[in-house]
Amino acid sequence: MFYKLSFTCDDRERVQRRLNSIYDYDDLGHKISHRNRMNLFHVMMKRLIRERTIASFDSALDIGCNSGVYSKMISDLGFKHVLGVDIDAKEIKRAEEFFAFDTDRKSLEYRVMNAEKMDTKKKYDLILCTEVIEHTKHPNRVVKNIEGMLAPGGGAIITLPNLASLPYMGIAVFNKVKGLKLDREMEQHLAYPFYRSLKLFDRTSLNVIRTSGTNILFDSITLRRIYGTPLFPVLNRLTFQWGRRWPLKYFTQFFFMVLQKDRE
Repeated sequence: MFYKLSFTCDDRERVQRRLNSIYDYDDLGHKISHRNRMNLFHVMMKRLIRERTIASFDSALDIGCNSGVYSKMISDLGFKHVLGVDIDAKEIKRAEEFFAFDTDRKSLEYRVMNAEKMDTKKKYDLILCTEVIEHTKHPNRVVKNIEGMLAPGGGAIITLPNLASLPYMGIAVFNKVKGLKLDREMEQHLAYPFYRSLKLFDRTSLNVIRTSGTNILFDSITLRRIYGTPLFPVLNRLTFQWGRRWPLKYFTQFFFMVLQKDRE
């Protein structure tokens, strides 16, 4: 299995070394927030499988797969056929180099594809969509595609950045006070407080059955001060646990939703 849960984000650790080589992290905050999102996905998937919320493992779809790590994690969890899609051809090429394989019994495939223009004829037992919807021109179309591609009774994990979090709210207030203009990517990250994310699925056959989140405290300044000290893994693990609990999960930087499609 490729992935292993860790709260140290230590560059000497096997998984972190591999992630560093794949993603070329440009700053400490990006590296740590990314690892914690993977930690949360890993924990949530283990629980969903244990509780048999996810009970069929024939096919899975990773929308916005980037360099392919989540797709690999899904494959390692027992799904027979996993497809990762992304609009960026360079990322798909990297994902193929790192993880793609095809055998008689299992496959992990990557394709260049626009989340707004997907063919909904193919059905999947699991769909993952991480930090994609906020970057699309027609988010409701992406939601409709997810609904159409998810098999009856299937599960989906959707994540979006959360404006209602301390890290993102701090950025929004700071820039407002200073009269600074946000770049396009940050504007998109600040477009979805958790309650707007939840409303995306109001008029669908997708039912939100669980929510969670990650990062309620860390910003770049704090991380630079404590990363690499004995305090960091302890505090990182604590904040990870806090972010999964009510009501703190609604104020995490990255909001996770588990949805299940109605059975026909």
